[in-house]
Amino acid sequence: MNFFKNKIKCLMILTTIFIAFNASAQLLLPSIFSDDMVLQRNMKIPVWGKSSPETKITVSFHGQKKVASTDKEGNWKIFLSPIPADSNPQEMSIESDDDKIILKNILVGEVWLCSGQSNMQSPLKNANEAKKYISEARDCRIRYFQTDRYNFKPYECDNCSGEWKVCTTNSVKNVTAVGYFFGLDLLQKLNVPVGLIQIDFGGTIVESWMKADDLQKWSVYTNELANLAKYKNHQKFKYYRKKEKEVWIDKLKKVDPGFKNEWMNPDINVSNWVKIKLPRAWDTKYLKGHKGMVWYQKKINIPADWNDKDINVNLSTIFGYDVVWLNGKMIGMTLDYFPSLWARVYKISGGNFKTGENTIVICNISSSGRGGPCGTKPTMRIYQKENRRKVIKLTGEWLCKKGYSGADFPKIPLSYTVVQNTLSVHYNSRIHSIIPFAIRGVIWYQGESNRHNSESYKDLFSTMIKSWRDEWEEGDFPFYFVQIAPYNYGKMYNSAFLQEAQLKTLEVTNTGMAVTMDIGNIKNIHPKNKKDVGHRLALWALAKNYGFTNIVYSGPLYKNFKIDGNKIIISFDYAKGLKTKDGKPLSYFEIAGKDRKFYPAIAEIINDKILVSSDKVNNPIAVRFAWSNTAEPNLCNAAGLPASPFRTDDW
Repeated sequence: MNFFKNKIKCLMILTTIFIAFNASAQLLLPSIFSDDMVLQRNMKIPVWGKSSPETKITVSFHGQKKVASTDKEGNWKIFLSPIPADSNPQEMSIESDDDKIILKNILVGEVWLCSGQSNMQSPLKNANEAKKYISEARDCRIRYFQTDRYNFKPYECDNCSGEWKVCTTNSVKNVTAVGYFFGLDLLQKLNVPVGLIQIDFGGTIVESWMKADDLQKWSVYTNELANLAKYKNHQKFKYYRKKEKEVWIDKLKKVDPGFKNEWMNPDINVSNWVKIKLPRAWDTKYLKGHKGMVWYQKKINIPADWNDKDINVNLSTIFGYDVVWLNGKMIGMTLDYFPSLWARVYKISGGNFKTGENTIVICNISSSGRGGPCGTKPTMRIYQKENRRKVIKLTGEWLCKKGYSGADFPKIPLSYTVVQNTLSVHYNSRIHSIIPFAIRGVIWYQGESNRHNSESYKDLFSTMIKSWRDEWEEGDFPFYFVQIAPYNYGKMYNSAFLQEAQLKTLEVTNTGMAVTMDIGNIKNIHPKNKKDVGHRLALWALAKNYGFTNIVYSGPLYKNFKIDGNKIIISFDYAKGLKTKDGKPLSYFEIAGKDRKFYPAIAEIINDKILVSSDKVNNPIAVRFAWSNTAEPNLCNAAGLPASPFRTDDW
């Protein structure tokens, strides 16, 4: 009997070793390498991945065969020689001793990274004339790669989830509108495939896109960087999250009866719980005025044919924070302010739920009294990951019970507050994971979220540009960005200071700026005219990178000034044919004397310069142009490209 037990034990050990060996031997590629991708033409093309240590890797593509060996950690990288543009779909073969990957439908052309915040993220379906451009999206030579935006990690990741897609009438509606119109211009002018790598996130600060090492030179970030430093890799982050969660819950048990008495247990007595219909805020007679924690429970039935299917539990928007359990097992937590404004979607893999009766429990936390699952009814549901038509509604009757009452909660663990504006989070999670994928350059639309520290933005932004270039090791690749548009932000911050910082960033080599002062919307921070934004970025690329020498690519940019009696003369670069866009007198000029009080000024165009004066200022010393949140000036050049805001002072 013992003989058979030992034999079985040995077989189990051998099987485990065999499985582990095969897992380590598996040939892996970052998600940036996939079917339908576009590779950069006329440039060395890095291809990299992982396999078993010290094994041979062979990459075959476009008539080339390159061989490399993995290092002791299983990493490998090869460089394909430069390849001319090719619109004919190709296959790439990557082989190891034990595995082989074939990537299909690959084109070679121009690849650009499209990054920034919400105005880069804004999809084509939200742009002006969206239906027209979506219906016309039939050229399969435009491709785009989108990453998982919600992959927040405080350490540098080697990979991020994402996939390449061909722009079709079905898929193009969700692509970045600015990037798409930029790419469409390149396609029409160059007649080569265009690949757009879309890595963006709404409401983000530039610091979230920068390397942690680069942020060290600003003392204001020292403490946060030091606190994050312990999460230096996946293993450390996982370890600390587990440890910090346990400590936090132990503290909650001391203040909250729900945690203390395990109300997340599906078998607890709920006879004294109160019925409530969700979605609903804490505005019922029972919950109104409550601050603290509220527990919710609902019994649901999962059909037998859902067995082993991956499912998503979508609780829609929940005001405040939340911890969620299914059958007593925690399936997710959202413990940061900004994510608390988003839909809660918690993923459960097949086999981690029962068919038949299941119990969902939510602990909702709010110190302000503004709490509750308050999303829309259609979104509050459970659905199969691969078949969203298979749905279980979560609306309707739930049970609820008040827990801790008050606002003095245990401090939320740092590892659970890594979100979209954590320092370096987007560089770590996504930008780092695609380096050194060959690109021609970057287009960037960001800045609205840095109005609070505009005095530092030029140095931060310039540092980021230089750092990305250093990491890619492609030299000073082009980096073209959009100056933020006018918008009524209120009185706290004047966006002109941020626009000035962006203007000064043009001092960085091989940069360009698309001005949008004439195509914004002071009532909508996300203007719908994305076509002109993409077009103006494309003008820079066509003129500077693709040899179109007859293109005017910039509007007037302030150069210098000269005092001439009671007037100030302003000179510009890119000023040929200065005029007003609407044929009316020049607008949004101001002038000041030694008292530093600015008055509305009369401005005249003389020989492609501007003469500025005011009857109220006899001895002027300074001029400002479009120096407010809502300025929509009319100054442009002969090409119709608008002038950037500027000031001659530094007050």
